[in-house]
This record gives sequence, structure tokens and C-alpha cells, in this order.
Amino acid sequence: MAIARTVDRRLFFVLDRVHTRLAQQAETLLSKGSNVSRSQALVLVFLGYNDNCRMSDLADGTGRNNAAVSGLVERMEKAGLVERRPSYGDRRVKTVALTPQGWAKREDVMNDVRDFNAQLVKGLNEKEVETVLKFLRLAAENVS
Repeated sequence: MAIARTVDRRLFFVLDRVHTRLAQQAETLLSKGSNVSRSQALVLVFLGYNDNCRMSDLADGTGRNNAAVSGLVERMEKAGLVERRPSYGDRRVKTVALTPQGWAKREDVMNDVRDFNAQLVKGLNEKEVETVLKFLRLAAENVS
């Protein structure tokens, strides 16, 4: 007979609960601080490292599907944060780039994220943080 464990000992449920809490707290923090959604923040951060990328690369890089990214970029374009451009090599392909307003908003987001990350690792030393990061990366690879 299998021994029943409490829900807290099952990694999937713990990770799911942490994800939900983190998502809620990040949404609140970003809406109050930078006045953007989590999804918009992901786009701003990704484009800061990959400016003028293809829409499909943006979707892959943010973990969203093409349709979701298309709607998100459209809303961000209306807000003046990004602009879509035809690709140099293939005018049928659209790329996405930050506007000057988008770059400024990205800096606000980065400050909010730095504060949030500091809160997340409170009580952990650098080696423990590296272990957590290694586990999370491996867990993501293991279920891919």
C-alpha cells in the first residue's frame, strides 16, 4: 500500500501554488509601479535584449503563442511602447521594436523586477539561489 503524502510534499502542487502567488504578486507590483501587465513586462524585458526581433521569436522568447503575442503587441503599439516594422529580408515578416517610450517603461519594469527578485531571495545565500535556479531550469527541461 502506498503511503499518502501531504500535498505540500508533492513538488507539482508546491510549484503550482508558488507560481500562482508569484503571478498575483507580480501583477500587483507591476500594475502599481510600472503600470503594465506581467505579459507586457515580459515583452519589454525580452525586447530590451532582442530589439527588432520577429514576432515568432518574441512568442518563443516570452512563452506565448503567436496569436497571444499579436494581440499583446497590438495593444502595446497603441500605447506607444512598441512598433511593428517590416523585416529587411522579407517584407511579409514583421519585426517588433521598442519605442523611446518603451525603453523608458522597460527601465521602470527592470527596477520593479529587481526589487521583486530581492524580496524572493531574502534569507537565501548566493549558493542557495544558484541551486534553486539550477533546479528550475532542469525541471523545465525535464518536462519539455
